[in-house]
Amino acid sequence: MKILLLGASGYVGGALWQSLSARHTVVGTCSRRAVPGLVTVDLRDEAALCALLGQGFDLVIHAAGLVDLASAEAQPALAHALNVRSVEALRTAVRDTPTKILLLSSDNVFDGTGEVYTEEDPRSPVNVYGRTKCAAEDALLGPGGHLVVRIPLVYGRSPWADRFMARFSGPVTQAQTDVVCAPVYLPSLAPALEELWDRQGLLHFAGAEVVTRFALMSRVAEALRLPTRVVPVRNDDVFASPRRPKRLVLRSVHHGFLGPDVAAALADMASGSTEETT
Repeated sequence: MKILLLGASGYVGGALWQSLSARHTVVGTCSRRAVPGLVTVDLRDEAALCALLGQGFDLVIHAAGLVDLASAEAQPALAHALNVRSVEALRTAVRDTPTKILLLSSDNVFDGTGEVYTEEDPRSPVNVYGRTKCAAEDALLGPGGHLVVRIPLVYGRSPWADRFMARFSGPVTQAQTDVVCAPVYLPSLAPALEELWDRQGLLHFAGAEVVTRFALMSRVAEALRLPTRVVPVRNDDVFASPRRPKRLVLRSVHHGFLGPDVAAALADMASGSTEETT
């Protein structure tokens, strides 16, 4: 399969590029930070996107955009341009072609007051990032056979932008005791998408285990013997803005795929394995 991977220089996109390139022909993109082997393109440059799509792709995976909650809150126009308008431009560009778009969306489309969220639950975002993801979903879903896959917090190592592991870089790592999710181990994402990308519409993919961020970060630091002390904090005491949903547990009513539990993921990380599991 010939794949265009937008955001291949990012945290999630880098891991997808590394995995999918072993089995498919993948053209990956980067933006401001050049990465050897990737094509530089600005998501706001619609002419450049159209020219790139002119190479002919079976699948476009959109894993790019402004994902940091605080940055999106501070720059809503930029968040809309990168997260929403780029999707609108892509859908227009592939109209009347066989190219399919797979958009990675977020659990932040929900407000965090529910016990579990499936694809059938109504959206209720509480921050700018979540609202842009709702708008991006709306821009893509409908006629055309495209696919949105919502994912939660992702953890694990990535080749170029290792955002998750960077959280452990200081002597003290703060982690919330009151933020709960079903995190996805990054190496499990690519094989899961391969299982799902022939479908269309809206799907969720999450990890098997439900944990607090404090529990996850503590277990990662302990398993990898990282030189940091993970300390418990309450979200609102440390991250007053933007609003962050407190409980985001994704589950699917359309498939039974789940990422590995945290113990299995940490054993894989500690061993340095590149094994991919779902």
